Amino acid sequence: MKKTLITVISAFSLFISCQKQAKKEVTVTENKTEEIVAPTFAENIEKAHKKADFLKHEAIQYNTVIEFGGNEIFNATITVSTTSDIAKIVYKNGDEIYVNKEKTFVSPSLKENPQVRFHAYTWNYFFLFPYKLNDNGTIWDDNFKTNETENPYNTAKLTFEANTGDAPDDWYVVYENKETNLLNHAAYIVSLGKTVEAAEADPHAIKYIDYSTIDGIPFATNWEFYGWNLNEGLTTKIGSAVLTDIKFVEGFRENFKVPENYIAK
Repeated sequence: MKKTLITVISAFSLFISCQKQAKKEVTVTENKTEEIVAPTFAENIEKAHKKADFLKHEAIQYNTVIEFGGNEIFNATITVSTTSDIAKIVYKNGDEIYVNKEKTFVSPSLKENPQVRFHAYTWNYFFLFPYKLNDNGTIWDDNFKTNETENPYNTAKLTFEANTGDAPDDWYVVYENKETNLLNHAAYIVSLGKTVEAAEADPHAIKYIDYSTIDGIPFATNWEFYGWNLNEGLTTKIGSAVLTDIKFVEGFRENFKVPENYIAK
């Protein structure tokens, strides 16, 4: 009986001890402090450009006229899905380009044009750039600094994993407005159709200016193109673009259909 009593008391003591331990563990769990992670360079820009609100829309349309060296090189109305997988480009003269992910299709009059893929992807990429900073294959160096004597902007460098897009060797040096977190300008190379060495010998930059709010979302209505280098930043202005009639559109995906006689490029 004495032995049994000792056993019962021991068991009861163990039960009480376990309860206290369990209670202690619950308390520790309830009082656990969550770690606050600061947003990345890219996330700050995306937030300023209202990426979440932008992606609530199906597609966006805009007119753009682009000139380099005083010569007009592009004049068209562009409609592109906010997820950038499909697009339709209608030139002022009626020529058309359809983009379906990695494939492009052109009206017969454009079949010999070697610049089709460049125009099909480049201008939309620049337009959608604030929303594509965390696409698959992007690699960020948030600690990157240029050698500019005076640079009032936050900077970071964007590169890409192999096999990302048509030109995975391209890179961007991105400048963020410290006060608004909006995209100010971005230096870049275009390696499509040339060696990386040749592209890096002539880097350019696009500057986003004259922001206007469309349905609560900021868009730059003018672009300026410059030469650029690591020591001076922006150098000589070489081109510009004017964007007008920016608006969100619905039904684009449902009505997207490549004409049968259009040619794959």
